[in-house]
Amino acid sequence: MPTFLALLSAHLIADFPLQPNWMVRRKRNPAVLGLHIALVGAVAVLALGRLPPTLLLILVTTHAVMDAIKVYLLKDSLGSFVLDQLVHLAVIAALALAFPAAAAGGYWARLPGDLQADYFLGLCLVSGVIASLQVGAIVIRKATAPFTLQISDDIPGLEQGGIYIGCLERALVMMLVLMGQPAGVGFLLTAKSILRFGDVRESSQRKLTEYIIIGTFMSFGWGLLIAILTQLGMQHWLPARSD
Repeated sequence: MPTFLALLSAHLIADFPLQPNWMVRRKRNPAVLGLHIALVGAVAVLALGRLPPTLLLILVTTHAVMDAIKVYLLKDSLGSFVLDQLVHLAVIAALALAFPAAAAGGYWARLPGDLQADYFLGLCLVSGVIASLQVGAIVIRKATAPFTLQISDDIPGLEQGGIYIGCLERALVMMLVLMGQPAGVGFLLTAKSILRFGDVRESSQRKLTEYIIIGTFMSFGWGLLIAILTQLGMQHWLPARSD
């Protein structure tokens, strides 16, 4: 469990916050791709608290191969994104099974009990926030792309306003779930529905209404799923902290 969590957190940090849009756009450049792979390895070493050569070699090699396939051979689509992430997750799971003591031999495992538990609790929370906000934004944007093309370009709205709204609502969903107040998600969904649908009354705006509904349910569904998984992960480490 510690090795899997450390590698998962390292993957999410390297693949999302440390991979900004300019890097994604220029990833066909071997130097940019190499920089990304170097970050993947460096963050994995930091998360594990040690440098296991065999594990690290397998991790960065498979990551480089999959990213190269995605960049040079696959189209930019939801399918290619999901395939890419599933391959990375499968490799991480396999490495955690093959090297279960990788994290146990690292620096973080030598911390006092409470601090060690706090470290892994922090990894759970960081992973959950990245998965909910950044991964969720990409998944929802790619999943709704076919519908976006059907919406008129002259619909007024803030630039990237929908992305920020989605991130904020998923952050609130996670906060409510982790606080033990999941019922508050229903009130949040109701409030958003009133605000977003208040100006949509004409039948000619049916496409826009359906688009908003689809995006809203995708966002809340993804937010709830990740929040529950994050809560389960954190609950695993809470007993260790209280011992």
